[in-house]
Amino acid sequence: MSVSGVSSSSGSGSSASAATNSLTSNYTTFLTLLTTQLKTQSPLSPMDVNNFTQQLVQYSAVEQQMQTNANLQAMMDTLTSSAALQLVNYVGKSVTAYSDTTKMNGGEANWTINSSAAAKEANVTITDENGAVVYQGTTDLEIGQNTFTWDGKGTPSGDYSASTSPFSISVSGVDDSGKKISITTEVTGKVQAVDTSSAQPYIKVNGRLLPLSALTEVSE
Repeated sequence: MSVSGVSSSSGSGSSASAATNSLTSNYTTFLTLLTTQLKTQSPLSPMDVNNFTQQLVQYSAVEQQMQTNANLQAMMDTLTSSAALQLVNYVGKSVTAYSDTTKMNGGEANWTINSSAAAKEANVTITDENGAVVYQGTTDLEIGQNTFTWDGKGTPSGDYSASTSPFSISVSGVDDSGKKISITTEVTGKVQAVDTSSAQPYIKVNGRLLPLSALTEVSE
């Protein structure tokens, strides 16, 4: 189902459906055994009343469990639809999220690089949507947030400043003692769509699906 940038399918319903089918099969088997027992019992030696009562209680419990499962599944479907409609509000919003992929904006691409320590001449590699390297270089990093801007000039050659395709960045570096540092990247872009086809909803930013947990900021 696709509604205003939201794609959705019953991803979590398969396991619930399998459980319900198993319960239904057990219920049908139990009912068949019970009715067969009633048909074949000897009139001179009928089933013990207590035993029969216990089986009826089990019969009732299974029936109630099936109804409960059906009601819970209906509630889950309603909640999923409601959540999908609420997530539509993200579409068109400007967001900042943990990601390595962005697009050219005004002839340049920008990333926020979060570094756990200062690093001299950290290695920077930028690839296109097919994974081909379009730029390699170095940058100095300070501890905390850093901004890296690429003008679209490729290495050794090429100009990608007018490209509308997404580009991904990879940054690695070491501190003064030669120890590898931890680096994460953030990008800013507009939400193009919301995908609820799996258990966890995703937003599409700069042509890439990101989990909602990756969001660090949402603005108009």
